[in-house]
Amino acid sequence: MQRADTGARSREVILREAVRLFSRKGYTGTSMRDIAEAVGLLPGSLYAHIDEKEGLLVEIVNRGIDAFLDAGDVVVSTPAPPDLRMRALIRAHVGIIAENLEQTSVVFHQWKHLSAERRTVVVDKRDRYESMFTRVVDDGIAAGVFNAGMNARIAVLSILGILNWVPEWLSPNGPEPVDEVADRLTDIVLVGLYGRRP
Repeated sequence: MQRADTGARSREVILREAVRLFSRKGYTGTSMRDIAEAVGLLPGSLYAHIDEKEGLLVEIVNRGIDAFLDAGDVVVSTPAPPDLRMRALIRAHVGIIAENLEQTSVVFHQWKHLSAERRTVVVDKRDRYESMFTRVVDDGIAAGVFNAGMNARIAVLSILGILNWVPEWLSPNGPEPVDEVADRLTDIVLVGLYGRRP
């Protein structure tokens, strides 16, 4: 049991260092030797814990996307009005980014280096996440809360475009609390969704 626990801890350390290296040097710019040195192992010993470099990337990307999906599932299943659900979705999204800035950077930028089959799984998950925003926007239009004349698809893609740029400028230790940043972003988004000032 002790050996299994030690192996699991070692894998977590390897994953953490891989996140750091992939976010700073990129997936293709990071070698297995780089990862081994970062965790204090000989390159050959690294393979006792992982099968391949791409296996690390797919695990990092899936964990990252699953965090967004889990948070989104909670929000969209609530009976709250659509504008409050949109606020909760954006707050959850920004919160996950703030807590996992390096991992989010890898998720958003390095997933394209996955093999075609693994990339398909990631794209399916991204589509599922997008559909959560679409559901909230559609609910808002149907309820008369959001502007019925807007193009819902363009609205959702615009919202996700804004949110996916957040890791490029967000400072979790900045002068404004993360929740306040999320609320200011939501205010901007809702102006467009309402078709008027909130």
